[in-house]
Amino acid sequence: MPDLSFNALHAPFGAFSSFTCGYAVSWDATPAANSGGFSPSTRFPAQQSLFVGWRRGDGPWNLLPFVRQRADRAVEFTASVRKGVTQAHRIVEAREVERHLGLASDRWVSGPLSLSIYSPFEKTADWESLDDKRRKFLCAPVVPARCTADNRSGAGDLEIMFGFGDTERGLRYLGDGDPSLIGFASATAYGLATRPQPGLRVKSGMDLFSNWREDQRGLHLLGSECALILKVPAGESRNLDVALGFLQQGLITTGIEAPFYYSRYFSRLDDVLSFGLDHFGEYVAIAGARDRELDAARLSPDQKWHVAHSVHTYLGSTQLLEHSGKPLWVVNEGEYRMINTFDLTVDHLFFELEWWPWAVRDTLDLFASRYAYTDSIHSPDGRRAEGGIAFTHDMGVDNQFTPAGQSSYEIPNLTDCFSYMSSEQLVNWVCCAATYAERMGDQAWLSGKALILEQCAESLRRRDDPDPAKRNGIIGWDSDRCGPKGSEITTYDSLDVSLGQARNNIYLAVKTLAAWLLLSRAFSRLGKKAESQDALARATLVASSIMAHRESETGLFPAVFEDGNVSRIIPAIEGLAFPLYLGMDAELAALEKATGIISALGTHLKEVLKRGVCLDPTTGGWKLSSTSDNTWLSKIYLCQYVARRVFPNSLGKESAQDADVAHKAWLLSSHTRHLAFCDQIKSSDGFPYGSKHYPRGVTSWLWMG
Repeated sequence: MPDLSFNALHAPFGAFSSFTCGYAVSWDATPAANSGGFSPSTRFPAQQSLFVGWRRGDGPWNLLPFVRQRADRAVEFTASVRKGVTQAHRIVEAREVERHLGLASDRWVSGPLSLSIYSPFEKTADWESLDDKRRKFLCAPVVPARCTADNRSGAGDLEIMFGFGDTERGLRYLGDGDPSLIGFASATAYGLATRPQPGLRVKSGMDLFSNWREDQRGLHLLGSECALILKVPAGESRNLDVALGFLQQGLITTGIEAPFYYSRYFSRLDDVLSFGLDHFGEYVAIAGARDRELDAARLSPDQKWHVAHSVHTYLGSTQLLEHSGKPLWVVNEGEYRMINTFDLTVDHLFFELEWWPWAVRDTLDLFASRYAYTDSIHSPDGRRAEGGIAFTHDMGVDNQFTPAGQSSYEIPNLTDCFSYMSSEQLVNWVCCAATYAERMGDQAWLSGKALILEQCAESLRRRDDPDPAKRNGIIGWDSDRCGPKGSEITTYDSLDVSLGQARNNIYLAVKTLAAWLLLSRAFSRLGKKAESQDALARATLVASSIMAHRESETGLFPAVFEDGNVSRIIPAIEGLAFPLYLGMDAELAALEKATGIISALGTHLKEVLKRGVCLDPTTGGWKLSSTSDNTWLSKIYLCQYVARRVFPNSLGKESAQDADVAHKAWLLSSHTRHLAFCDQIKSSDGFPYGSKHYPRGVTSWLWMG
């Protein structure tokens, strides 16, 4: 069952909505609440029943395992009614089902029925350069689904069913308003529809499998269960093509007031559904192209599954808005719904540069214009000085953009979760900006950001130490925004000090090294030779300082270069992803020749990828830190990319192929499978500590390169 039973998000591009399907709630002895269904801008999957099945003649319905146990609403409604004959139905068993998750599809097969749900997405280099027709097609808030009834070898009629039950809302029959749309909607928020065809009928009521209390059309709109039913004669195979649509009208966000971009084109849910059906074949073709691209990748089946699952969940968090006539890009932070969390933006970077690089550019512009600030800084021994430019952790939460220079997350006088991430977000802006400009060859944009890049370089130097004579290249000062009792943290906020503390942390030190390498390349592109050479010198200084902390007896690095810390971490190698992605092999080779840091990091990785250190002793999965069982799959994927590219000799079978299997098992555990992709995982059993319904796993896209 676990290999079949997991929720995947099927999401329109930029609609922050998903038709979530795949968790076999009917098979689960202790079913989770989040079974699936229509999920418009929610933290978790919906709690609906999905009715997908088949029957021959008047035989029992054979239903896929998406049906929640529900109260008898007919009895709840009135004690005086008498139910009619109940139609027999059963849930198919796991042995009767096959499932395949593609990059842009999810296919279930049971007997003569197949169900395919599609999540098509396309490359767009620049959103504003597209014509209105293409923009409408790409941002339409619709998900195509196809049920196929194969009755070519049957001796009698075959019926298939596709429907849902929503216990929270009533139903609207679409055919009452438009006879060309056969389907149902939950008010004006979401619904499903198909076109008329021979053998098609509809059914709704309090119980789809009871024959009581229906009008002449098979409807009882007081109920909350509905279905499309298609009868297929013997010797034929037919498709039931269904558009699943969403619509949220009006202003969606505050602070920066913006509606969904698709509101330009759609004011009625019925129009969304009709558009989806009119373009059904085009959407399916796009999804097929995406699937073939993943199929052709030189990855193992387990790796392909990780890529597909993470991309599906990422798409469910995307939100394309319109402000002042221009696109406004948002990726919501999964269950937390924070807006453009910067330490996620930097990890989504690699996927977004492949598919919609304009989103990276626009997000960086908004950070620079609204969410940058200048602070003062202090050292652990009490010295104080002016700091420099830094950036907020996020842009807001729950569709509320925060005021300029403020995040929704950061507060003072803390040393762990919810403290400030000034240094990390500074490094993140540099890494994103330089990577975008170099990868896309956007010299005009880079030239426009020359001043802010110089400000970032100076801020990095000062956060090392305002006194040039005392600098070692490693972040050693904290922002005064932290308050007198606080200190800066990293994105690894819920781990222990081994990864959570920003100051003197090897993770952030190597990422800072990468930022200097990228700045050197950017300054060179800008014709700033002195600044480029200084940035290279800074990278060498950071590397030399890191090497000074290498333990001679073990060849390992401590996670934090203070207080006798002896934690071991995998993300010591994480920052190398950026120069690797940009093909900066010559710069890395020069750094290795000057300091030996690359080979030293390889030795470190080989020694920590052992059970009881950074491999979990129970599951064999990667633990980011030897002193914490809270491990993050998105960061594991990122470090696996670096390890496979630079340190293949540090990976044994247990830490490579076997680890991919272990990581998949985490996402298929009884704790996680109903929540789609979860990032923060307990390494011993797959329990989700947090970051559920999470987009960050698209770091796995790096494996495709």
